[in-house]
Amino acid sequence: MGVSREILFNSKFEFISTEFSIEEVKKYLPLISKKSGVDKEEIQKALFLLPLKIYSEKYYRDLIEEANKIIKNIDKKDVDILALSFKEDCFLWSEDKHFRNKKQIKLIRTKDLI
Repeated sequence: MGVSREILFNSKFEFISTEFSIEEVKKYLPLISKKSGVDKEEIQKALFLLPLKIYSEKYYRDLIEEANKIIKNIDKKDVDILALSFKEDCFLWSEDKHFRNKKQIKLIRTKDLI
């Protein structure tokens, strides 16, 4: 079993995401399928089995501007997930280097979870 899978299905953790992030994954399903050699429909089924609570933008909208100030010029696609982490005052699980060394972000990496 992969490390990420072990973490995702460990009941001591709770995971959240944004509708935007899920839509981004769906958009790249053909590429993910091609690279992994797994049928697109199987990946989509697995995506819906993940123990995630999904939030719409209206929930964290009040923190988008703050997230924009920090990350917009680096990766605009990460603004929503950062705003949600601010709203929930929770760790952001990511290996993206551009989140590192930003004092406003409570970053956690995979190695910290295992």
